[in-house]
Amino acid sequence: MEYPFKIGSGILPENRKEIFYEEPHEYLIMVGGGSTYGAKWGGNDAIPTATTYILGSIDLTTGERTEGKTIFTWQITEEEYQKRIYAQYFKEGVKYRIKGFPSKKSSGFYPIEVLGTVNRMPFLDALWRDYLAPVFMHSELFGEMELNKRYGYFHADFDWLGTEIEVSFNTDEEEDEKCLANLEQFCREAERRDKEVRDFAAEELTYLANDWRDDDHLDHEITEEEFKTRIKISSVEMSADGDYDVWFDDDDMFAGHSVHISGDALDAPNYSAMEG
Repeated sequence: MEYPFKIGSGILPENRKEIFYEEPHEYLIMVGGGSTYGAKWGGNDAIPTATTYILGSIDLTTGERTEGKTIFTWQITEEEYQKRIYAQYFKEGVKYRIKGFPSKKSSGFYPIEVLGTVNRMPFLDALWRDYLAPVFMHSELFGEMELNKRYGYFHADFDWLGTEIEVSFNTDEEEDEKCLANLEQFCREAERRDKEVRDFAAEELTYLANDWRDDDHLDHEITEEEFKTRIKISSVEMSADGDYDVWFDDDDMFAGHSVHISGDALDAPNYSAMEG
């Protein structure tokens, strides 16, 4: 795209003037941490918005520097939304010079114009290097769990009763140790847990598998026992409060969708669905 160019309406909307000052500043930003996405909150008649992730910024007007993964959001036109033009404005790993209105309550801003890209800026370059550097958390059971920085979760491979699966938990620095402990305990009980979640999945979803059954390729009704043996576990996710999610491949009983079972590690499974 040719610089400079306006994004959205290129002005501060009336409904944002309570949040942002009306005198624009120029900023340098390091884009990273996720893809730009568009949304309409409130139905089809709502004004669409776009959101971009950044790792840090420099306010060229005040000199203020910020670091840490965050987002900025702005209103876009219906054409930008329908044609996904907003997705072309910012690319990960690129530094941009932009114009925007500073927030009255934080170090954030409301962008209105992209002025160009920047080749070198040591402060922002360091943020990008840190973002790319791998981060690990050690587990006695799983070994080194790597942090997926884009989506914010630690993950590792694990041998679950002869099947290699992915185990993971969403990161929250204050709760990471608790999440890991819950996940390790759940996987140490793999034999019991496997039976528990399979039995629940079969009780709850076998009827649905029969609704999806293709009579041309399967001439018998699927039983609960058959359902339990056909689903193949693929991943286990854990939270700090002990809530877990177990995902299974469906062996084409649901045309390639996943079987999702949730529950409380201190209690029994309590949710089942065909998803994906």
